[in-house]
Amino acid sequence: MKKIGVALYNNFQGSQESFFSFLHKLNVDYVEIGKEWIPERDNIGQTRDLLDIYDLKVSLHISPQYNLAEFDEKKWKRNILGVLGDLGISYDLQVENAVLHCGWVNRDDITPTAMDEGFERFAEAYHLINDYAKDFCLNIGLENQCTDGYKYYLFQDTDNVNKLEELIGKDISYILDVGHLGRLGLPLNQMMERIEDKLIGIHLHDYDDFGRDHLPVGMGNLKVNELFTMLKGKDLFITIENRSVNHIKYTLLHSPLTVLCHPAYKA
Repeated sequence: MKKIGVALYNNFQGSQESFFSFLHKLNVDYVEIGKEWIPERDNIGQTRDLLDIYDLKVSLHISPQYNLAEFDEKKWKRNILGVLGDLGISYDLQVENAVLHCGWVNRDDITPTAMDEGFERFAEAYHLINDYAKDFCLNIGLENQCTDGYKYYLFQDTDNVNKLEELIGKDISYILDVGHLGRLGLPLNQMMERIEDKLIGIHLHDYDDFGRDHLPVGMGNLKVNELFTMLKGKDLFITIENRSVNHIKYTLLHSPLTVLCHPAYKA
C-alpha cells in the first residue's frame, strides 16, 4: 500500500502543531521534516507527542547544506557529522525513511577529474552513513537534484545512477523527485525503468517552462496520469512538496492522491 505524506515546507509561518492538525484533516499518513524543522534534542518529546496526537508518522529530509562531495577534508568530515546529527532523531521519532542528497561540485570545476573525485567522496561518506542508518532500521533514499546556481549536483540523470552503483554497489535506494527531473527535461519513463526496482519514494510537485518547480500538481507540465500508471502496484511513500497550504490542498484534490487518502482506501 502506498503511503502519502507532505513536506513541512521551509517558510511555513504557523506552528508545528497547526501543520500537523492540517495534515490530520487531510487524512495523510506522514509528515516529512527537514532543515529548520528538525527538532532540537530538548524539543523531541514535544514533537513525538504531537505526532501521536495527530496520528502521523514522520520521514526525515536530511539538511541539504551538508555537501558529501566536498573536496576540503575537514569540511567534508564536518558535513558527515552534520548528516549523522540529523539522523540522530530517527530513534526517538521512529523514523523509517530518510532523504539524502549526494552533494555537488562547483559548476566552474566540472572537469572529469573533479567529478570523479566528487563521486568518490560521496561513496566513502555514504558507506559510513548507511551503516549507521542500518543500525536503526532506517532506509536511506538518494534524491535526484537539478543543477542550480553554482552547484552541479552529482545525481541528476541515469548516467549518474550508473556511476553511483559502480562505486557503491547495487545496495542503494532512490527517491525520485519528478519536479527536478522535469526541470531538466529528462524523460520520466527512462529514469523509472533504470531505478524502479530500488525506488522507495517519490517527491511530488509540478514544474513549468520558466524553471519553476514545487508547483501544485496539475498546474505545470508533469504528466500526472503517466506517472501514476508507472506507480501502479508499487509500495512507495509519496511526499507532496508544495510551498503553501493552498497548494498542498490543490494537489490532493486534483490528482489521484484524492483516492489514496480516502478512508475507504486505507480500510
